[in-house]
Amino acid sequence: MERFKVSGEELRNFYNGNVDLSRVFKDIENDLRSTNQVVCRYVINGLEISESDEKRFGTVTLEQIETLEYLTENSNDLMSSVLRGWIEALPELMQRTENLSKRMRAQGLSGLLKPIHDLVQNCEFLIDSVMSLKELMGDQFLVASPVDWLKAENESKKTVLEALRALENKDFVLLADVLEYDLNNVLQMWFEHLQALEKSLNGEYSGPTVQSKQTGSDTVGRKRIAN
Repeated sequence: MERFKVSGEELRNFYNGNVDLSRVFKDIENDLRSTNQVVCRYVINGLEISESDEKRFGTVTLEQIETLEYLTENSNDLMSSVLRGWIEALPELMQRTENLSKRMRAQGLSGLLKPIHDLVQNCEFLIDSVMSLKELMGDQFLVASPVDWLKAENESKKTVLEALRALENKDFVLLADVLEYDLNNVLQMWFEHLQALEKSLNGEYSGPTVQSKQTGSDTVGRKRIAN
């Protein structure tokens, strides 16, 4: 992991104006992508911010910045870690989904609301996590991606919404069907996708690829602003 630091004055001179931090974040991340690096953490005026806070801090202008620091990590290492973690976790998640479905058919929703909510949250986290991988991989890798990202994302979100609607309506028969068939199929789909992605990342995948189009934006030379 590497750490870079730049002063607010240097940033204002570089941008020749008072831009928002969101522009700076975007330029740094685009620039890092060319060297297979990603930002793990930002530190603004000595305050470390979480990923969930980045959007809120993105509206801060450079005139309010004394120092900006960011920690970077090799994107391939990070991707490998995330992929391996989900590949190991998904069989257990699928088994839990099947078990919940069976219990629901036998006893309805009684005593199962929390496990069901936890399961749906885990599935939402999976979707967010793998879609973050898509952004992390960038154009070069996605050209050879074995995943139809749009189709996979739409199927995943549709199934999670169906499960939530059935839960809200307390329709345990429908919910059991969604869990046993639709949701388990989605989890199996991602299990196979992530295995293919891991092989592709390691140069071992020889199956069909899916063309993906992404648009880039202006970048800022990291060496020019990070010391």
